[in-house]
Formats: sequence, structure tokens, C-alpha cells
Amino acid sequence: MLEYLAQNAVVIMGIMGFLAFVINIIVEMTKELPVIKKMPTKAYVLLISIAVCVLAMIIYAAVTSMQLYWYYVVLAVFGAFIIGYLAIYGWDTLKELYDRYKK
Repeated sequence: MLEYLAQNAVVIMGIMGFLAFVINIIVEMTKELPVIKKMPTKAYVLLISIAVCVLAMIIYAAVTSMQLYWYYVVLAVFGAFIIGYLAIYGWDTLKELYDRYKK
């Protein structure tokens, strides 16, 4: 298992970055809707992150004909918190680093 993770670390990081990007796009496009406007943005990002990550896991299982066990969905929810954190703080941190070192 660890060998698999080590061999595919770049792919895993790329998928995490792509999911965080998709979540940011969804949130930016929908956060001004009347019902969602009342909800805190960080909570909304986490909800969208959970939905997108679980959906991505189900789609991956369907495309690869993999049997989907219940704990895969639970692991996708745990991974959604990491992806949500990236989506919430990733762009702000990147902009802060860029502003600090752009001289």
C-alpha cells in the first residue's frame, strides 16, 4: 500500500489540487445565491467539498469497475476535509506568499 502511494504521489496531489480548484469554482459561482448567502462561506465550502469528493469516489469506482465498499465513502469524507482546507486557505496563502516575494 505504501509503495502504491509513493509511486502515485504526484497523481494524488494533482487530483487533490484539481478537486480544490473545482470546489473553488463552484463556491465562487454559487455563494451569492439567496439561500446560500445566509450560510458561512467556510461551512459551505466544506459541504461542497464533501459532496464533490464523495461523488468523485463514486465516479472513479464506476469508471474502473471497482467494487465500492462503505469505508471508501467514509475515507472520501475524511479526504474532503483536507480538500476543503485547501480550497479555503490555499489561494489566500499562495497570494500572501506571492505578495511577500514578488520584489
